[in-house]
Amino acid sequence: MEIVERYKEGFKPKSSIINEENSKKIVLFLFGLVIIYFIGFIIFAYKLNYEDTAPNEPTDAIIVLTGESKRITDSIKELAKNNSNKLFISGIYKQSSLENLINKTIQDLQNEKSLKISPQSLKSRISMGRAENTIENGLESASWIQKNNINSIRLMTSYYHMPRSKLIFEKYIPHIKIIEHPILFGEKKPSIFDKNVFKVLFSEYNKYIITYIWNKAGFESTFILKLQEQL
Repeated sequence: MEIVERYKEGFKPKSSIINEENSKKIVLFLFGLVIIYFIGFIIFAYKLNYEDTAPNEPTDAIIVLTGESKRITDSIKELAKNNSNKLFISGIYKQSSLENLINKTIQDLQNEKSLKISPQSLKSRISMGRAENTIENGLESASWIQKNNINSIRLMTSYYHMPRSKLIFEKYIPHIKIIEHPILFGEKKPSIFDKNVFKVLFSEYNKYIITYIWNKAGFESTFILKLQEQL
């Protein structure tokens, strides 16, 4: 009864004070994490690279990650410049569609008179993989690189996909030289204020965070494959 009376007089039990203080700390901590999370997104979007980091530097091979068709057409055009001897297309693409895309791109290069070697010779330099996601891109590319004694690559993928791709490639191929070759889909630099661009960047940011934490933790479980690709 004494405790009840003291509480009525405005005195709260010590345990309640501790719980209230802890609750405030937890709320402030979570609020701080949210602020850091969104600041991280701004930094991620601001630091995106939109340009080829070394346009004319030769490499042993080009590796392009499948997705938008422009990734593949741009990689074939890059191969035609003869700054690399091989092109590895990593990822699943319908075989017939890929063949048609390769043939059409080579035909366009012939029409533009920018093809310095025969179409057959160019096609013979192209290899294809079967990865289903970005981590598998890194794994199958690492295997291909080892089999072909590759020491340097030009990594080609969409500009927004490049940070996560490079993170994964550096994990599975740590001693390889990587030249970033991000791919844009228009003449203008994308604006983060565009609704569609924001949606893509925000999704990719979340995948990047998960991959970064997973890599730092040193985990190898394929659980991350499904988790990050569903975001």
